[in-house]
Amino acid sequence: MTAKIVFQTDRAGLYAGLVEADESPLEPGVFLIPAGAVEIPPPQGWDDEVWPRWNGAQWILVKKPRQPVAVENPLARLQAFLSANPDIAALVSARDT
Repeated sequence: MTAKIVFQTDRAGLYAGLVEADESPLEPGVFLIPAGAVEIPPPQGWDDEVWPRWNGAQWILVKKPRQPVAVENPLARLQAFLSANPDIAALVSARDT
């Protein structure tokens, strides 16, 4: 069985990397393309401010998405939640025993 390289996108169509498409065991020469992947390669090289996005017909370069900045410590948030909900805190501590 052979495989070929295809180009994976995320749910927004942004390029996520290379993946392999396996050949169908029932139809030689037909490749099983993973969901969200396309056979057309993204453009070669791009600036740091943009990222390839598959729009359903072609690759376009869009402004690079930024990661959301965490505004608060997740551990502190969990501690505050458990302090405000002692019944849930009791269930969690009961599971540990």
